Amino acid sequence: MLNTLHSLAADEMFFFLDEWGPVQVRKRGGKAYRAHHATIPRRQLSRGNVSLIAALNATTNQVTWHFVPSKNSQAMMDMIEVLYNQYQTKTKLYVTWDAVAWHNSSLLLEALNRFNDQTRALSIGPVVELVPLPTSSQFLNVIEGVFSGMTRAVVDNSDYLVPTHMKRAISKHFIERNEHFQYNPRRVGKKLWDLDFFRDFDAIRSGDYCDW
Repeated sequence: MLNTLHSLAADEMFFFLDEWGPVQVRKRGGKAYRAHHATIPRRQLSRGNVSLIAALNATTNQVTWHFVPSKNSQAMMDMIEVLYNQYQTKTKLYVTWDAVAWHNSSLLLEALNRFNDQTRALSIGPVVELVPLPTSSQFLNVIEGVFSGMTRAVVDNSDYLVPTHMKRAISKHFIERNEHFQYNPRRVGKKLWDLDFFRDFDAIRSGDYCDW
């Protein structure tokens, strides 16, 4: 994965992709100022759930997202098509994700192969290539940090009445984040671009990646 990331051509893109949720829409707690004493009922009726799939562009730090009813192979394929349509001028899109069952299902791999065959036949748009993360290396999927920041910003200490309100707040957060990195360009991840760091086994074993 790292070698692919470091050898990207000018007309290629690399994406970290993952799901978030399902998260119940209810009154939620979280870190807050000491003077703020929120009371969170122990038992609450769920007002619905929110799930999404998002992709983080490794070189531009832009997030592409869409909300899904459930996390499955079809939802992943839908996200790949969104990226394909968004980056029509590129020749190849690399996608990396965690090693969960629906990320490597035969249904998804067959659908992707058909999709790429059609792309090559029409000579329009980028070919999509999967670069799965190794087992037990979830810390390399840096979109998890983006999800954590979003959760702290718009989900913790929230009290949305319906799922639509939470979705609207999440979308607003990602839009503002994308605008920030458009005006303040920066690649994702600090150590991901330092191959020597990953050759130092002791540094990884000691947990230095938590400081990224």
